Amino acid sequence: MSLIHLRKKSSAALGLSALLATASSWADGTPIQLSKESLKIVLDPSYGGRITELRYGERDLLALPQPGGNNFGSTFWLSPQSLWNWPPVPEHDTAPYTVTARQTDAAAVTSASGAGARVSKTVNLSSGQRATVRYRIDTEKDFPEIAAWEITRLPNRGLAFAPVTRESVRTVRGQMDYRLQSDILWLSMEAGAPLMEGKVIANGTEGWLAYTVDQLLYVKVYPQVDASKMATGEGDIELYLSGERPYLELEVQSAAHSLKQGDALDWSVDWVVAPIPEGVNVHIGSPALLQFVRDQVSLVSAP
Repeated sequence: MSLIHLRKKSSAALGLSALLATASSWADGTPIQLSKESLKIVLDPSYGGRITELRYGERDLLALPQPGGNNFGSTFWLSPQSLWNWPPVPEHDTAPYTVTARQTDAAAVTSASGAGARVSKTVNLSSGQRATVRYRIDTEKDFPEIAAWEITRLPNRGLAFAPVTRESVRTVRGQMDYRLQSDILWLSMEAGAPLMEGKVIANGTEGWLAYTVDQLLYVKVYPQVDASKMATGEGDIELYLSGERPYLELEVQSAAHSLKQGDALDWSVDWVVAPIPEGVNVHIGSPALLQFVRDQVSLVSAP
């Protein structure tokens, strides 16, 4: 299950198994390939500890039709963006991470210090359809406001959707041709459509954000955030379409906290990847699709 809690820097590291916790460090910065049954994830410690591939069978959900620059894979930033403006903190986003633990289906990496914080990531594949990505922010200065922020780039086609509070939905950049239907935010994308930059943010109501393409479902399950606890100017659900390259950013955030130097913030997101059954219609407003997603989310929450 996804989790978030605060603790002092001196407490135990992220929720690794006993074997992982005692594993020695690796100096090799080559990409780490993790696998369990049909699910495969590639983690690149040499480039921001970034997840560069998310494969179900032979299909890579993160593969972009026109990759370029820094806009690929799944990364992590501090929130709100006003902590660093632009570009993202290199130590967290693009600089090498140190590998601290590694198995065939799990690995852990840690960043250098940047903007007053270190970031640690642990990726654990628990089944052939589920992975848990744990993040930890260790502070080296006081932060009156700070939250965790996961950014995953996907092809700009298919369908993204999530249950939201209607009054929280707003476009904060460019234009977004989304639809609100029965408190569900839907964003439908057609391959080859003219590129147009836009960003919409919202407060989610069930703690999940979904994306479908080619009858494959990808869901981020995260700790639900009360609207009053979102970082300033941010949402716990954010969708961004690039106006320059054909990709969508599927983003989720934690609640914002006030941290003192030496405090730490732990947060995790469960990733679920599953083929969509033939009888489930994939379109805006599909009751069967919503039920299928909720069934997958309930499995994450189950003991």
